[in-house]
Amino acid sequence: MAKKISDADRQELAAKLDKELDEFIDGLEKRRYTEGWPEDRWQEEMEKHPFFMKRLPEVGEEVDPLVEGIQQLKYDPLENTPEELAGSYKEDGNFHMKHRKYRISIISYTEGIKAKCDNAELNAALYNNRSAAHFFLKNYRSALLDAQKAVELKPDYIKALFRAVKCAEALQKYDLCIELCDQLLTKDSTHIDTLTIRQNCSTKKVQKEHEDRKRAAQQKKKLAEEQKVIEKLKERGVRFLEIESKAFTEVTMDILKPKYAPIEDFPVCLAPDDQLCWPVVFCFPEFNVSDFQQQLDESFTLEDCIQDILYENEERDLEGVYKIDNVNVYYENNLLGKVFLANMALTLKEITQLETFLVSAGCLTFYILPKYSDEEKEYLNLRRMPMKPAF
Repeated sequence: MAKKISDADRQELAAKLDKELDEFIDGLEKRRYTEGWPEDRWQEEMEKHPFFMKRLPEVGEEVDPLVEGIQQLKYDPLENTPEELAGSYKEDGNFHMKHRKYRISIISYTEGIKAKCDNAELNAALYNNRSAAHFFLKNYRSALLDAQKAVELKPDYIKALFRAVKCAEALQKYDLCIELCDQLLTKDSTHIDTLTIRQNCSTKKVQKEHEDRKRAAQQKKKLAEEQKVIEKLKERGVRFLEIESKAFTEVTMDILKPKYAPIEDFPVCLAPDDQLCWPVVFCFPEFNVSDFQQQLDESFTLEDCIQDILYENEERDLEGVYKIDNVNVYYENNLLGKVFLANMALTLKEITQLETFLVSAGCLTFYILPKYSDEEKEYLNLRRMPMKPAF
């Protein structure tokens, strides 16, 4: 039989329990609680919790363990069927699309497609939605392929078919665009936007074909003119450094294209009077500058050309020594390693036919120096050549 507790014993026991409780509470207050949310970041921490979060974690962002666990359950192929996985990824992609995160949505739709579910309707939606994301990013080729795949899976998919139409138009694939328009109009003959696009594409197709024919005719004419130039150069016996050094086997437009930016768009050409027009470089070694002439008729004498060049460079000639009767003009033969004094009475045509003259870098190059000057001596000493005229 249990012993009866007296009132005094009961009071003593109650006092003891109160004392132990107070000691326990005092001990809690002295120990720092580390498992809770810090006061200065409680809202940030709360939004990481899956029940309170306002957005999904970004790619590469640290994921809360609870969220990670839920994700594993949601995307675990052992816990979900392929159709469930595809549906989950589709939902994620739609979420990102609403927030205009098109690249992330593409990743989600791609994962849904990779689930390989047997639901053609769901797969068509995944391809269509991925097509939309690509379209917003202006990836028109990828958007077109996805839209066509969606239509393949779901032939009456008007939305996907119309996007394919817009992609084909953006890519200027007018034949395909018209074909897709006709395909859509057989399903919905009153689709106004498609009718408008088809009409525009038909017009643009005719314009493009006209421009293509015009471009082809221009290219044919250009090639014919270039061939005439090449034949004329061969007829004249003009020699090229690149050919003489066996870098090339025959005259080509690549050789004829000037290698200097100011004249690169002006290769040697044939004038209506059957005369060649040359790009020419006149160098002033004393000043370390060059004067570029885009097209000089080969009937001009070198003296005529130099006269104009000296006039254009009067401001540079402070001492007044660059006069036509006080300068020598040289050209270099890099194959022989020699410098030749040019006869200024000769025409450019006659100079280009000299055995010692080589066309280099697609142009004619001459060096202008004051007669008997220190600059002339220095120039010739560097090349170790006497001042010998070439005729």
